[in-house]
Formats: sequence, structure tokens, C-alpha cells
Amino acid sequence: MLTVSRLAPLTLNTARQLQERLIEAITREFQGNEWLTRGELGVGIDGRGSQFTQKVERVLARLFHTEDAVLVTGAGTGAIRAVLFAMLASGSRVLIHDAPLYSTTGVTFRAAGYQAVRVDFNNQEQLQQALEYEEVQAVYIQHTRQQLKDSYDLATVIRLVRTHKPNVLIVIDDNYAVANTPQIGVEMGADASAFSAFKLLGPEGIGIVCCTSAIGARIRADMYSGGTRVQGYQAQEVLLGLSSVFVQNALTQEAATAVVEHIRQQKPAGISEACIANVQSPVILVRFEQPIGPRIVEQAARFGAAPFPVGAMSRYELVPMFYRVSGTMIAELGEENARHWIRINPMRAGAQTVLAILEKAQKEVENHVS
Repeated sequence: MLTVSRLAPLTLNTARQLQERLIEAITREFQGNEWLTRGELGVGIDGRGSQFTQKVERVLARLFHTEDAVLVTGAGTGAIRAVLFAMLASGSRVLIHDAPLYSTTGVTFRAAGYQAVRVDFNNQEQLQQALEYEEVQAVYIQHTRQQLKDSYDLATVIRLVRTHKPNVLIVIDDNYAVANTPQIGVEMGADASAFSAFKLLGPEGIGIVCCTSAIGARIRADMYSGGTRVQGYQAQEVLLGLSSVFVQNALTQEAATAVVEHIRQQKPAGISEACIANVQSPVILVRFEQPIGPRIVEQAARFGAAPFPVGAMSRYELVPMFYRVSGTMIAELGEENARHWIRINPMRAGAQTVLAILEKAQKEVENHVS
């Protein structure tokens, strides 16, 4: 039986509260006639960019209870780079979890010459020792799970860092966590949370940094050219996506829970296991008795499932996704064992739609096997 530590899910009640909080924040920053436009373009007379964008940033700061927020280009990767490049010199030592870095984060570390100081965040004793004895300029934490065995609690890790190194920079990669968990890193005491708007039903290529005012000022100082600025209409689309994503994602997690409960209760033939894991976005992991995972994915596409992601719960992803397991999971389980598994994200589908596709795909594969 696979043991995974799931992050606290976003409930429908909390999602409703977040949606209402967002709309309240919009009414505090915008007059009604202002909102019913598409914003303005350019760097602005004062060089600070679109005033509409600035108001959207203040809305985001209100929503996530932080001093500042900055919209940047480059989606989630761009948001992470904006924080790190603004705050850390080349060659800085950064404390990270002892697990594979997300691929584009690895590129960022390599390009900037950051020295990764690895420690197992799942082991509080090892983490405390590292905080006491290692000289680091920042702590970088991924909110969602980097590997199946991860179990660390983000709030606890942040609290430990603040206890031992109260002034060190704490940066949270909150991609896949926003709108899937009740709180993000900056709300738990981190200096900055960086994530993609595209994963929140927003526009392609836009990232969000929620942070202290000092970090926000440093990031904006780096955004000199017009091409680095987020235009008014793009900023508005960020909020349009956020206005729907909390409730939609909560419903997705309800559907995922219903699928797993059905499989565990009904015990369909040929399926040995199912669970929910935060491997990037929250997904259903299904294990088949035979190594037919790749063929299930292929057949599920014939019955309407998406066989690969676009942006991991982007605005384009409505139908459920039946997909191979992640490279990290393959490395943990071994290639042969990994062929028994698939991951399913219901996206905007109900549990019955997911189960119907799963049943039809499994039947088609097993008929060909026999």
C-alpha cells in the first residue's frame, strides 16, 4: 500500500470565503466604471507601469494578507526567478529540501550559481541542526510534495526557520498549492510566495509574487523595460481567473475524493489501490494489478480524457486528465512498478464521468490483453 501525506485540501466553504474576500478586495480598490474597462497599456507617465495593474496588485496583497504583490512575466518560473534574482547575489547559499528540484528551478539555481544546501525537511532534528550550523542566505521551500514520501508541514518548517534564523529570506514555491490548500506560504510567515496565474485560470505567461514591501520594491526596480511589465488587461484576467478558481478547485478535490472512495469501497477487478496525493496539483493515483498504466492512458483519450496537461488546471483544461506518473515517482518506484500506475486529475468533471472513462479504458485494454 502506497503511503502518502496529503496536504490539507481546500474545502468548498473555505473556497467560497476566498472568492468573497477577492470580490471585496476588488470593490475596495476599483470604482465600478474603472473595473468595466480593459485597463491601460505602457510603462505610464511615472514609469511605474499601468495604474490598473497596480490596483490589481493591491487586490492580491489584500487577498493573501501580505504587504505587497507584484505581477511579473514568465509565469511561475518567472515569479520564482524575480524573487531570487532581486534578493540574492550570485553564489548565494540556499537551504532546500533534499529532493529533486523542479526542473526549471534547477535551471535558475544553475544559472545564478546558487549553492544548494540540502537537508531533509521531513526530519525536524536534521533541519534544526542545519539551521544552527549552516551559513545560508535564504531558505527555499516547495509547498507541494516533491516526492511521495514527503510529509513536512510547511507552517512548521517556516516556524523553525524563523526561530533559528529570524532574518533569513524565506521563499515559497506556491505553484499548485494556491487554490488547492487553505493558506499559502506568505500567510504562514514566509517573506514571499511565488506562483503562476496560468494555473489559476489566468492568462498565459503571467506570474504572481506575494511578498513584503521591500521585496516588491526590489523586483520592480529590476523591471525597467516595457516588455517586463504586465499590462492592464492581463492583470484584469488574473483576477477574472481567481474569481472562479477557488470554488472550481474545491469541487475538483471533492470529485477526486469521491472517485477514491468509490474504488476503495467497490474494489473493481484489476485495480489494487487508489489514493490522493499532492504530486504537483492534487491528483488521484491508481494502481492496476497488471503493468497496463500507459495503455490505460492511451485508451482513456479515446473516451474523452486529456492524455497530458496544458498548465496543470489551466483555463483550457475542462475534461479529466489521465496521464502517466511523474518522473520523480518513476524514480522512486522504479520503471517496471511505475507502469502499474496512472494519475488522474478530474479537472472540471464529476466523479461519475471519471469512473466511466476509467471503466471503459480498463475494459478496452483488458479485452486486447485477453
